[in-house]
Amino acid sequence: MNILVTRTDRLGDVLLATPVLKQLCAKLPHAKITFLVQKQWMDVLRYGEKINLMVWDPQEPQDLFLQRLKQKTFDVALVLKDDRAVSWALKKAKIPIRIGPYSTLRSFFLFNRGLMQRRSRCLMHEAEYNVQLLTRLGIEQAVHPAATVPSLRSWIEISDQHSEQAVAWINSRNLLPKQYLCVHPGSSGSARYLKPSDLSRWVSRLVAETPYKLILTGSESEAALLNQIADEAKLPQEHIFGGASGTQPLGVLAALYRNAEGVVAHGTGPLHLAAATGTKVYAIFPPLFVLSEKRWGPLSAQRTVWTPPVRCPEKYRCRGERCDYFDCMEKFNLDEAVTTILGWKA
Repeated sequence: MNILVTRTDRLGDVLLATPVLKQLCAKLPHAKITFLVQKQWMDVLRYGEKINLMVWDPQEPQDLFLQRLKQKTFDVALVLKDDRAVSWALKKAKIPIRIGPYSTLRSFFLFNRGLMQRRSRCLMHEAEYNVQLLTRLGIEQAVHPAATVPSLRSWIEISDQHSEQAVAWINSRNLLPKQYLCVHPGSSGSARYLKPSDLSRWVSRLVAETPYKLILTGSESEAALLNQIADEAKLPQEHIFGGASGTQPLGVLAALYRNAEGVVAHGTGPLHLAAATGTKVYAIFPPLFVLSEKRWGPLSAQRTVWTPPVRCPEKYRCRGERCDYFDCMEKFNLDEAVTTILGWKA
């Protein structure tokens, strides 16, 4: 059986899709499996012969993508999120079995073996929704709390080269594995998170009150934010990984996280990357229903999650100053957060 699995959006979404790959390898060991993802995430998805990788480029002409699909002669397409361009191409390529979530009128036409899912109801974790689609291939999966199910851990592979690069970066700053924390202050901009000033105060407290050195991580586009926090927290510029020095390979970032005692991050892709490495994570989530920890929490047993202690009246988008709880993110308790991280050494 020749199976195509697609997840063509952001890093966190892709990492929460990888338990599907693990399940397919376990349940269908003789199947040929291909994963369609954006090129920038492939650094941590090098599975060797177990999984083939196929590049999804949204700028690629549709006819060229369709031609590539036809050449692969897939028997099954498993669409974990209905991307309009991808789903239409799968149908045009006449892939015999097309599985995906029935969530729009279009999906009933494009998928001939779909499954009714209303993910915005947040009844399960995103990884569980993904794995649930495997039932349409006859692979039954019991639904359990995602944080306690080993089979629902994200699956990444870090190359020796990227591991060595991360160790070299650590050594050049006189740091030791498990003696530093990483803080990823950026976010995708899809929700309200902690203000830079609050993050700066937290980093300052962590430097002053814990035995750890601090490293800030982020992309080149987040350089201003990283510099602001470093300046306010009096953190050396050489302790910024990425930022103005340029975005580093994703595999090196993963190896940096793997060697850390823990990672502090908002509910974004780097949080899920850190959880996938097995390191401890402190996750910060907004109270919006569709962004809840229940659906998007890190797949890790070694996690602490903070959400504002309010009953958010909105499901999809923050009301801002029109909300009685605004700004609920300011309820973040620095004392409790520092105490939690001090407990990581216990």
